[in-house]
Amino acid sequence: MLGIGITCSCHHDADLTIAPPKPPPPGTEFKCSHDTIYFQNFVLPVIISGCTKSGCHDESSHKGEYTLTSYEGIMDLVSPFDPLGSELYTVLFSSSESERRMPPNAPLSMDQKSIIYWWITQGAYNNRCDSAGCDSSNVSYSSSIAPITQSWCTGCHGGPKPANNMKLETYDEVVACANTGRLMGAIRHEPGFFAMPQGGVMLSSCEINLFQIWINTGKPN
Repeated sequence: MLGIGITCSCHHDADLTIAPPKPPPPGTEFKCSHDTIYFQNFVLPVIISGCTKSGCHDESSHKGEYTLTSYEGIMDLVSPFDPLGSELYTVLFSSSESERRMPPNAPLSMDQKSIIYWWITQGAYNNRCDSAGCDSSNVSYSSSIAPITQSWCTGCHGGPKPANNMKLETYDEVVACANTGRLMGAIRHEPGFFAMPQGGVMLSSCEINLFQIWINTGKPN
C-alpha cells in the first residue's frame, strides 16, 4: 500500500546503503536459477499482497495515481539496477512523522524487502520461471491452496473492505467461493468473471491445476 505522497525527503530508520541479505533460496522443487529473483514468481506476489488492497494501489483506487497490479505500473517507481533510486524500495523504510511507513498497517518483512532490493539490483526484469516444480500429490487447503491465496489473493480479498466483497482469508471463505464456480472462473480468466490476480497476470498452470485437484478431491482442509 504505497501511499504515494512519496517525496525524496523521506527519513529512514535503516541504513539503506547496506544491502540486505539475499532472500532464502527456493526449495529444491524450483528448477530455475536459485540466484535470480523472478518478477512473476517472487516480486509481484509481494506487491499484490502488500500494496493493492482496496483503497490503495489497485486498479480501481490507484492511490496517488499509481496502480501496482502490473509490471508496467510497478516500473513507474523503479530505476533498474538502482534500488536506492527506486521509490518502490526506499518508501518501505519511511518512518518520519509526516510520511507513514509503507505499507502502513503491515510492514513488509525483511525477506520481502530483500526480494524487492535484489530484483531491482539484478535489473528489474519482467522475468518468470515456468519450470518450478508442481507437487500435485496430497493436495490440501493448508499445504497447497493457502500458500497461493496468501501470496496472490488476500491482499485484495482480505481485511474490512475486500475487493468485490469477496474474502479469501480462511478455508471456509475459499470453499464458499469455489462452490459458486467464481474461483476457477476467475483464476482461469474466463469471460464473465473478474480475472484474478488482477492486472492481467495469471497464476501458473501448476497453481491452477492444484486448485482444480483440490476441488475435485472434495476440498480437503
